[in-house]
Amino acid sequence: MNAKTFNQLVNCRIQLKDCNIFYQQSERHSSTPILFLHGWGISSEPYQEVLELIAEQHAVIAPDLPSFARSSYHKLISDYNSYAQFIVSFLEALNLPQVHLVGHSLGGGIAITLATLIPDRVKSLVLLDSTGIPSVAIPEIVPRRAIEMTAQISIHKLKLQFFDIPKVFSCNLLFNSGNIIYALLISLYQDITPLLPNIKAPCLILWSEKDLTTPLSVAREMANLIPNSKLITVKEGYHEWMLWYPEKLASIALDFIKQVELD
Repeated sequence: MNAKTFNQLVNCRIQLKDCNIFYQQSERHSSTPILFLHGWGISSEPYQEVLELIAEQHAVIAPDLPSFARSSYHKLISDYNSYAQFIVSFLEALNLPQVHLVGHSLGGGIAITLATLIPDRVKSLVLLDSTGIPSVAIPEIVPRRAIEMTAQISIHKLKLQFFDIPKVFSCNLLFNSGNIIYALLISLYQDITPLLPNIKAPCLILWSEKDLTTPLSVAREMANLIPNSKLITVKEGYHEWMLWYPEKLASIALDFIKQVELD
């Protein structure tokens, strides 16, 4: 494992069998770190501002999912469970007995699977506009994404939209096209609804009211099915609202995690 400092985070790599995982880790130590799982098509890199804000108050670890961006892996990954098994191996390699799980989009579907796969190791769960309940098919998702991306132009973070996200996405599409396609199909069509009642950890479901990619109806269904869950909606942004409003995400998520740690 090697490391390189980036502001409050340290860039690290660790070898897991035939997969080399890149991850960012805060220098702050606490009893139970936050494990942040990114969304489809990108990596942890566009979430940099979010991760830095979280790292000011709490330990955080954010890997690039296997085969995405800086985590090299050359086989196809066909379902949430396969991604979750990689994360279990990752936690074991880092000797982390317990984490607070935060997952966005595809990362949320993986987090749901993890929360039922290793319940004793998940202290809390935060789902950010998560996948896991199919609601939108491929013919519908394209115009919806176009609407969201056009609307986000009015938000004053043009570098994020026109450079940071496209850079990572185009790299993944060029060098990881197989898993990009598989992960999209997983996100849109794999139904893990039966897992939701089995989640034991306290769960915060945090969603944009205007999300067209995973509509608010998905959040409401999750809230109805997950025991000990709480739904909070935000008016800002769309499916990736936390990238444009990182302070809001950090504040709400950290308040929830602090309360879990106090209970």
